[in-house]
Amino acid sequence: MGDAATTSLRADTVSVGRVESVGADEEFRALFTVSFAAVARTVHLIVGDGAVAEEITQDAFVKLLGHWRTVSRYERPDLWVRRVAIRAAQRERHRTWRRDQLERSVAPRSWIEDPDGPDDQVRAAVETLAPKQRAVVVLFYFEDRPMAEIADLVGCSVSAGWSQLHTARKRLARLLAEEVHDDVR
Repeated sequence: MGDAATTSLRADTVSVGRVESVGADEEFRALFTVSFAAVARTVHLIVGDGAVAEEITQDAFVKLLGHWRTVSRYERPDLWVRRVAIRAAQRERHRTWRRDQLERSVAPRSWIEDPDGPDDQVRAAVETLAPKQRAVVVLFYFEDRPMAEIADLVGCSVSAGWSQLHTARKRLARLLAEEVHDDVR
């Protein structure tokens, strides 16, 4: 293929020449720049972990790069990479859930259940809380840690820790049908 033929091809095809490759690289970079954050946000909402979401999103874009010759011809290549990322996120979420189930079933009961710990109803209610709220409740009530230490452990300010605790207490009160008092100390 001569230079004239190569330059006459559309810049978005990635089949042969050097000129096509340069145009394809620019298009891929543009798609990556525009779509990465949105895809990562979606994946984060599915898996619940920012680092895992970023890794899954990166893997999806690596797959996109490997299939770019074909996918670049699609009307919406961004939807292809989003679909790949979402499916990977769903698989990861299921693997994580399954792993947790297996670990609970094989772990010695003394590690999981403390005879002096909360009863089953309270334990079940605490498990329904959002992860940060659950961590704050466990550290505050079950481990008797001060809020400054809890805030440091969960990665928030002390006032945000108190706010998480307050919100968690309201939810637990609704779940356990108990009255909430404003004094959390």
